[in-house]
Amino acid sequence: MAAIDTALAARVSAEAGTNAYKCYQCKKCSTGCPVAGFAELHPAQIIRLVQLGDLDSVLDGDFIWLCTGCETCTTRCPQGIDIAAVMDEMRIIARQTKRVKKDAPFANILDLNLKSMKRWGRLYEVELLMLDKLTRPSSLMDDVGMGIKMFAKGKINPLPTVGDRTQMKRMLAEIEKIKGERS
Repeated sequence: MAAIDTALAARVSAEAGTNAYKCYQCKKCSTGCPVAGFAELHPAQIIRLVQLGDLDSVLDGDFIWLCTGCETCTTRCPQGIDIAAVMDEMRIIARQTKRVKKDAPFANILDLNLKSMKRWGRLYEVELLMLDKLTRPSSLMDDVGMGIKMFAKGKINPLPTVGDRTQMKRMLAEIEKIKGERS
Protein backbone atom coordinates (compact mmCIF):
# COMPACT_ATOMS: atom_id res chain seq x y z
CA MET A 1 0.00 0.00 0.00
CA ALA A 2 1.37 3.42 -0.98
CA ALA A 3 2.08 5.99 1.69
CA ILE A 4 -0.19 9.01 1.96
CA ASP A 5 1.43 12.17 0.60
CA THR A 6 0.28 15.13 2.70
CA ALA A 7 1.85 17.80 0.46
CA LEU A 8 -1.27 18.25 -1.70
CA ALA A 9 -3.59 18.71 1.28
CA ALA A 10 -1.08 21.11 2.83
CA ARG A 11 -1.02 23.19 -0.35
CA VAL A 12 -4.82 23.22 -0.52
CA SER A 13 -4.95 24.32 3.10
CA ALA A 14 -2.45 27.13 2.50
CA GLU A 15 -3.75 28.36 -0.86
CA ALA A 16 -7.48 27.63 -0.69
CA GLY A 17 -7.75 28.22 3.03
CA THR A 18 -9.61 25.02 3.79
CA ASN A 19 -8.70 21.74 5.50
CA ALA A 20 -9.52 18.71 3.33
CA TYR A 21 -8.78 16.39 6.24
CA LYS A 22 -11.98 17.58 7.96
CA CYS A 23 -13.99 15.63 5.37
CA TYR A 24 -15.49 12.41 6.70
CA GLN A 25 -17.08 11.42 3.36
CA CYS A 26 -20.75 12.07 4.14
CA LYS A 27 -21.11 12.87 0.41
CA LYS A 28 -23.60 15.71 0.91
CA CYS A 29 -21.43 17.73 -1.47
CA SER A 30 -21.82 15.12 -4.17
CA THR A 31 -25.55 14.57 -3.79
CA GLY A 32 -26.18 18.29 -4.31
CA CYS A 33 -23.69 18.75 -7.14
CA PRO A 34 -25.42 19.52 -10.46
CA VAL A 35 -22.57 18.08 -12.54
CA ALA A 36 -21.56 15.04 -10.45
CA GLY A 37 -23.45 12.71 -12.75
CA PHE A 38 -21.52 13.87 -15.81
CA ALA A 39 -17.99 12.98 -14.70
CA GLU A 40 -16.12 9.89 -13.57
CA LEU A 41 -15.52 11.49 -10.15
CA HIS A 42 -17.65 13.60 -7.83
CA PRO A 43 -16.71 16.24 -5.21
CA ALA A 44 -16.33 13.82 -2.29
CA GLN A 45 -13.98 11.66 -4.35
CA ILE A 46 -11.89 14.71 -5.29
CA ILE A 47 -11.58 15.63 -1.61
CA ARG A 48 -10.58 12.05 -0.77
CA LEU A 49 -7.90 12.11 -3.48
CA VAL A 50 -6.59 15.38 -2.03
CA GLN A 51 -6.47 13.73 1.41
CA LEU A 52 -4.46 10.87 -0.08
CA GLY A 53 -2.22 13.18 -2.11
CA ASP A 54 -3.24 11.58 -5.41
CA LEU A 55 -2.93 14.60 -7.69
CA ASP A 56 -2.62 12.44 -10.81
CA SER A 57 -6.10 10.97 -10.40
CA VAL A 58 -7.60 14.43 -9.88
CA LEU A 59 -5.89 15.92 -12.92
CA ASP A 60 -6.51 12.91 -15.17
CA GLY A 61 -10.27 13.34 -14.76
CA ASP A 62 -12.67 15.94 -16.11
CA PHE A 63 -14.53 16.90 -12.94
CA ILE A 64 -12.48 19.95 -12.00
CA TRP A 65 -13.19 21.38 -15.46
CA LEU A 66 -16.88 20.51 -15.40
CA CYS A 67 -17.33 22.11 -11.96
CA THR A 68 -19.38 25.28 -12.44
CA GLY A 69 -18.30 26.90 -9.18
CA CYS A 70 -21.92 27.13 -8.01
CA GLU A 71 -20.74 26.42 -4.44
CA THR A 72 -23.59 24.02 -3.69
CA CYS A 73 -20.98 21.57 -2.38
CA THR A 74 -19.48 24.18 -0.07
CA THR A 75 -22.91 25.24 1.21
CA ARG A 76 -23.92 21.65 1.96
CA CYS A 77 -20.70 20.62 3.75
CA PRO A 78 -21.39 20.03 7.46
CA GLN A 79 -17.67 20.45 8.17
CA GLY A 80 -17.46 23.88 6.54
CA ILE A 81 -14.95 22.76 3.91
CA ASP A 82 -14.79 25.21 1.00
CA ILE A 83 -14.96 22.49 -1.63
CA ALA A 84 -15.40 24.99 -4.47
CA ALA A 85 -12.08 26.59 -3.44
CA VAL A 86 -10.45 23.14 -3.57
CA MET A 87 -11.70 22.75 -7.16
CA ASP A 88 -10.28 26.19 -7.99
CA GLU A 89 -6.93 25.20 -6.50
CA MET A 90 -6.88 21.95 -8.49
CA ARG A 91 -7.42 23.97 -11.70
CA ILE A 92 -4.61 26.33 -10.67
CA ILE A 93 -2.28 23.39 -10.05
CA ALA A 94 -3.24 21.86 -13.42
CA ARG A 95 -2.34 25.10 -15.18
CA GLN A 96 0.89 25.64 -13.25
CA THR A 97 2.08 22.12 -13.94
CA LYS A 98 0.89 22.29 -17.56
CA ARG A 99 -1.42 19.32 -16.99
CA VAL A 100 -4.56 20.76 -18.58
CA LYS A 101 -5.83 18.14 -20.98
CA LYS A 102 -6.31 19.45 -24.50
CA ASP A 103 -9.96 18.33 -24.53
CA ALA A 104 -10.74 19.40 -20.95
CA PRO A 105 -14.22 20.90 -21.00
CA PHE A 106 -14.23 24.66 -20.32
CA ALA A 107 -10.53 24.67 -19.37
CA ASN A 108 -9.96 27.82 -21.37
CA ILE A 109 -12.94 29.67 -19.89
CA LEU A 110 -10.89 31.29 -17.11
CA ASP A 111 -8.58 32.91 -19.65
CA LEU A 112 -11.57 33.95 -21.73
CA ASN A 113 -13.24 35.45 -18.63
CA LEU A 114 -10.18 37.55 -17.86
CA LYS A 115 -9.89 38.80 -21.46
CA SER A 116 -13.60 39.66 -21.52
CA MET A 117 -13.33 41.61 -18.26
CA LYS A 118 -10.35 43.53 -19.58
CA ARG A 119 -12.10 44.30 -22.88
CA TRP A 120 -15.61 45.17 -21.62
CA GLY A 121 -15.15 45.92 -17.92
CA ARG A 122 -17.47 42.98 -17.20
CA LEU A 123 -18.20 39.50 -18.54
CA TYR A 124 -19.85 39.37 -21.95
CA GLU A 125 -21.38 35.92 -21.85
CA VAL A 126 -22.26 35.56 -25.54
CA GLU A 127 -18.67 36.31 -26.52
CA LEU A 128 -17.39 33.81 -23.93
CA LEU A 129 -19.61 31.03 -25.18
CA MET A 130 -18.76 31.64 -28.81
CA LEU A 131 -15.01 31.79 -28.14
CA ASP A 132 -15.20 28.57 -26.12
CA LYS A 133 -17.22 26.87 -28.86
CA LEU A 134 -14.68 27.93 -31.48
CA THR A 135 -11.92 26.17 -29.54
CA ARG A 136 -14.01 22.98 -29.66
CA PRO A 137 -15.59 22.98 -33.15
CA SER A 138 -17.27 19.61 -32.67
CA SER A 139 -19.50 21.21 -30.02
CA LEU A 140 -20.33 24.32 -32.06
CA MET A 141 -23.97 23.42 -32.78
CA ASP A 142 -24.76 21.73 -29.45
CA ASP A 143 -26.52 24.68 -27.82
CA VAL A 144 -27.92 26.63 -30.77
CA GLY A 145 -31.55 25.63 -30.08
CA MET A 146 -31.35 26.66 -26.45
CA GLY A 147 -29.60 29.91 -27.42
CA ILE A 148 -32.37 30.83 -29.86
CA LYS A 149 -35.04 30.18 -27.20
CA MET A 150 -33.16 32.28 -24.64
CA PHE A 151 -32.72 35.12 -27.14
CA ALA A 152 -36.43 35.00 -28.03
CA LYS A 153 -37.34 35.32 -24.33
CA GLY A 154 -34.98 38.27 -23.89
CA LYS A 155 -32.57 36.34 -21.67
CA ILE A 156 -29.55 36.93 -23.94
CA ASN A 157 -28.40 40.30 -25.17
CA PRO A 158 -26.33 39.77 -28.33
CA LEU A 159 -24.60 43.12 -27.82
CA PRO A 160 -22.26 43.72 -24.90
CA THR A 161 -22.80 46.38 -22.28
CA VAL A 162 -19.78 48.17 -20.94
CA GLY A 163 -18.98 47.90 -17.26
CA ASP A 164 -16.80 50.03 -15.02
CA ARG A 165 -13.44 49.69 -16.74
CA THR A 166 -11.70 51.84 -14.12
CA GLN A 167 -12.82 49.50 -11.34
CA MET A 168 -11.84 46.49 -13.45
CA LYS A 169 -8.34 47.94 -13.98
CA ARG A 170 -7.98 48.40 -10.21
CA MET A 171 -9.07 44.80 -9.61
CA LEU A 172 -6.67 43.45 -12.25
CA ALA A 173 -3.80 45.51 -10.79
CA GLU A 174 -4.57 44.02 -7.36
CA ILE A 175 -4.49 40.50 -8.84
CA GLU A 176 -1.08 41.19 -10.42
CA LYS A 177 0.17 42.59 -7.09
CA ILE A 178 -0.92 39.43 -5.25
CA LYS A 179 0.68 37.23 -7.93
CA GLY A 180 3.95 39.16 -7.51
CA GLU A 181 3.87 38.68 -3.72
CA ARG A 182 3.38 34.91 -4.11
CA SER A 183 6.35 34.59 -6.50
